[in-house]
Amino acid sequence: MLTTRTRITLISAAVAAAAATGVTCNAFAGQSSSGASAAPSSSAAPCRADSTTLVGRLDGDAYPDKITDPDHKGRKMTVQWGTKDGSYGEPQSVNKLLGVRKNEIGTVAVADFKNTGRLDMVVGVVEPSPYDDPNPQRVAEFRAGPVDRELHSAHTTRSDLGKEGEAHALQIADYNGDKYPDLAISDYAGDGQTARSVRLSRPDGGLGTSDPDANRKYGEESAKPDWPALPHDGWAHFYKPCS
Repeated sequence: MLTTRTRITLISAAVAAAAATGVTCNAFAGQSSSGASAAPSSSAAPCRADSTTLVGRLDGDAYPDKITDPDHKGRKMTVQWGTKDGSYGEPQSVNKLLGVRKNEIGTVAVADFKNTGRLDMVVGVVEPSPYDDPNPQRVAEFRAGPVDRELHSAHTTRSDLGKEGEAHALQIADYNGDKYPDLAISDYAGDGQTARSVRLSRPDGGLGTSDPDANRKYGEESAKPDWPALPHDGWAHFYKPCS
């Protein structure tokens, strides 16, 4: 059993060691000596900072990043890369990182589609057709996390975005009531017709392909200038508010 003198000696040694390395004690766990909140554990699940902002691991490091989708369409999304001290870098335009060209529409959806604890991306880029027939997607990809700082993934697969027409907007949705995120797509189908199509998540992770039955059940058709509505609360179905 340690005596009182021994305990005091050990505590003093620890404090001295901390001082020698420039580290000071803080009574609040998860907070640095400067008062900045430390980054959550690398195992932290994604969470919602507010109705348009998701916090979670998008790139390959251990620090959560901040993804903001202000228009709920994936067309003005930004990402702020997390840092070791719990802060975030400047907002980076996802369209710029993706290399979206003049006159093109870039749209992105972010969620943990594969149920790995790391965020994934669905990416669509298309130049809207000036004619009745829709243009094919220039980019239609599922990019499994982690991605690099230019949003490239070592595990990229072709998506069937564009099967129903030009994908003009993407949003997370919960259509079939399971615990996995689904995808809502706002399409231009040609001849002035617009539609909402869906991709349901697979229980084994990832998104399924276009399904006529799911599109009939959860989709909607309209005509320009109207567009079927996309959900504005998709993230709220799957991620709790950040504490």
